[in-house]
Amino acid sequence: MPELPWFVLVASSVSVFGLSVFALRGLLEIRDALRVADLSRLSPPAHWPLTRCWLGVAAGVPVLLATSRLGAAAWLAAAVTAALGYQAAPVFLAAACRRVEQEARDDLALHLDLIALAMEAGSRLPAALAMCVERVPAGALKRAWSLVILEIHDGVDPFEALRGLEQRTGLNALGALVAALRSAERLNLEPAPVVRERARQCARQRFAHAERLARAAPLKLWAALVLAIAPCTLVIMAFPIAHALALIAG
Repeated sequence: MPELPWFVLVASSVSVFGLSVFALRGLLEIRDALRVADLSRLSPPAHWPLTRCWLGVAAGVPVLLATSRLGAAAWLAAAVTAALGYQAAPVFLAAACRRVEQEARDDLALHLDLIALAMEAGSRLPAALAMCVERVPAGALKRAWSLVILEIHDGVDPFEALRGLEQRTGLNALGALVAALRSAERLNLEPAPVVRERARQCARQRFAHAERLARAAPLKLWAALVLAIAPCTLVIMAFPIAHALALIAG
């Protein structure tokens, strides 16, 4: 690969450094949003175009160094790899968002059960949320509840804080919970049975999701059998069959 002039190298280094500053800010923003299940901040994330460019450069530089002896072909290979990295970044981001959303959806039933238990013991909704946060396992939804508690302490109405959590996480069950609690408040009903019923519905939805995954598992195994195991079996058997045919023919 021909050596580039020094000013080109300096300009490239400065450009990559400046791009890295904004890209790292974008990556930190994505990390913080995923930690608290704030998916609304990821559509799109801050500095997302620059972050995608930086990810493409990070994917293309190792290819350029590994193929440096190929001359112009090395630059072409690096450019193609960088373009693929740029295009693949939204796919990985969407997969991360789906994983966090599904994790929060799976944890919601247990959290609502604990909140209902605390409310049945006489606690109000803010105190029940605090008790839930103290006792549930670590996760994105637990950190999201912590933000809700901070908002309530700052004077936000608990129902509005729950509505904001629904908008951030995309969990429709929270919206139904808020509507049911408001109706119970207007009718002077106890809120604990309402939360308990929402917990049961979330548990049923989680079980239905697990059933769908279980039904899809045999299809995935069958695809692996057809696409991988069966061809490998034919390849392994090809040599002894060819050898036996050669002996018969010879």
